Amino acid sequence: MVERCSLDTEREEQRRWRLLPQHAGIRDFDAMVENEFREPAELTALQAGGLHRVLQVAADSVPYYQALFEKLAVSPQQGGDFEVLRRLPVLSKHDVQGNEAALCARKMPRGEKVYAWFQSSGTTGRATRVLHTHRSNLVFNLLVQRQFRWFRWDPMRLRGEIRNYGLLPPRADGSRQAPGAACRQDFWRYAGRFFKTGPQAGLCATNPIERQLAWLQETAPSYLTANASVLDRLAWFAEGKAVPDGLESVHSISEQMTETMRARVERNLGVVVNESYGLNEIGIVALRCAAGRYHVQIEHCIVEVLDDSGAPCAPGTVGRLVVTGLNNFAMPLLRYETGDLAAAAEGPCPCGRSLPAFGELVGRYRRLAGLPEDTLEKILALKVAVRESPVAVGDRFREYQIVQRRDGSYELLLCVEGGPLPAGFYDWVHQCWSRKFGADGPGLKLREVGRIPPSPSGKPLEFVSDFTSQ
Repeated sequence: MVERCSLDTEREEQRRWRLLPQHAGIRDFDAMVENEFREPAELTALQAGGLHRVLQVAADSVPYYQALFEKLAVSPQQGGDFEVLRRLPVLSKHDVQGNEAALCARKMPRGEKVYAWFQSSGTTGRATRVLHTHRSNLVFNLLVQRQFRWFRWDPMRLRGEIRNYGLLPPRADGSRQAPGAACRQDFWRYAGRFFKTGPQAGLCATNPIERQLAWLQETAPSYLTANASVLDRLAWFAEGKAVPDGLESVHSISEQMTETMRARVERNLGVVVNESYGLNEIGIVALRCAAGRYHVQIEHCIVEVLDDSGAPCAPGTVGRLVVTGLNNFAMPLLRYETGDLAAAAEGPCPCGRSLPAFGELVGRYRRLAGLPEDTLEKILALKVAVRESPVAVGDRFREYQIVQRRDGSYELLLCVEGGPLPAGFYDWVHQCWSRKFGADGPGLKLREVGRIPPSPSGKPLEFVSDFTSQ
């Protein structure tokens, strides 16, 4: 049963966060609480205001969009901003990479200032760079606190991070932490800019998994932020061992946390898994609620789930996730294709919040586009078989990868350490496959390996195909 939120409960939760004296008059955080329970028409009006501003900047100052608007004979001055948006083609990563200069505004509204370049992780190859403003960076800081409120994290307790060394808080002199380093500061990063918080401890993710688990035992944070793959490896290693004392809740970032991974982390580490979805190119896009929906941060972006023809997907169907940023006037991204696939959703959410939402993330579009139309069905069938296996595999099974072969068969690579998996696990997966696709279905081979190569960015690849390069 999902605990239902209300405006009163969220106001009470927000009161636990004490603003620093220099920010005592700020209203943004209270306004975000109220936005979470507004009527749909009010939310649409809020997004329309932000959309009009960014369309106006694009039309007045961004060469790429000036040429596109002229070609399509559209203009924000005509009114109907959502209609203008829907007429624009989807903006791909290749479009951004090939038109970087033309996508930068020649001038920005008064008071807007350039902050810095940010780039994507490059999961699918070449990284995508986007120029952000102080406003878009500020909104990121505001949304970070919202996610901690949704997680029900007590701001005065110790928060931990296991991140790549370049993403840990810098040293006192401003330099990066060294690879393998552990660090500590007196406040939470980002949220501590506005609020009184407890301390934060960090560890470099390049440390061996044994060291990471030992650090959690020694440091004893109440909360932990880490990549999904880091949390999953900790869960594999912790199976059957003593879990870190005091760790109550984790925040999975940067990578997709699958249902299988989520269940393993919650079971083996004894924690609640919280998730957000974001892009370096945009910022924080959505927060996952207890009901499993990803609620869109309407103050910052507009999200669409589109089918291959570019039309909105029906609720429950899977489509391409497309995002329009509302706060970056230095390099506006309109209908930016994230490369991710998600399930469309509509109607009231059981969690009680009225923010628009989408369903579970199910993979990357680039790896499925152009493949046989039943590919996603095969992938999901194998994921379910692994997740629901009644056979205990212990800490030997670290991760898996689904491989689609050109002859239509599939291979399930199982990363194993310390001995083979039980024969019953193999029997279970084959039985699930046969029940789903029958005796004449595609072939399936299971193979144990010592290592599964990651993507160019270092992120794990859960599915690869011989039909594509990725």
